[in-house]
Amino acid sequence: MPHMHRPRLIAAAGLAVLFAAACDRAEPTAPSALTATPSLSKTGASCTIDIGTTESPLPALHGLEEWTNASIAAGSSVNCGQTRSLDAKMEAIAKALDQTPRNFHAACGISGALLSELSLLISSGQLPSLTFPPPVPGAPTTVLGLATLVNTQWCAAASGDLVGPNS
Repeated sequence: MPHMHRPRLIAAAGLAVLFAAACDRAEPTAPSALTATPSLSKTGASCTIDIGTTESPLPALHGLEEWTNASIAAGSSVNCGQTRSLDAKMEAIAKALDQTPRNFHAACGISGALLSELSLLISSGQLPSLTFPPPVPGAPTTVLGLATLVNTQWCAAASGDLVGPNS
């Protein structure tokens, strides 16, 4: 019966929202060179990830965007095509989560693809694995850790394991 677990699921969703809200406040602990905006452009096309403004507050996704951009700017060998691929996936996740009701099934699938791509870039050494301060105690401190957490949460919501006011 789905209603028997509702209080636990609402509490889990509340924790996810708390974590997500804290992501916007995270600052990278990488070298000070990261404070400069990366100047990676190629014929007018941006080589940074920019999901833009979202209708729904999606601080965890925006935090993942910031951490990934900081990692790309920190001497990575990620090219513009790879950056655009990451950007397209994050924009698709934002679009899925901006729907009413939120499309957690799409967010789960796309974030799984994003997680795979980030994992490959990090394991191949193309994307440095920087450490960021945790937005809340016990939270992930790396791009891969945050990508894994949000994928897990969106997939849990897709399967009905997380229930909240926006699901």
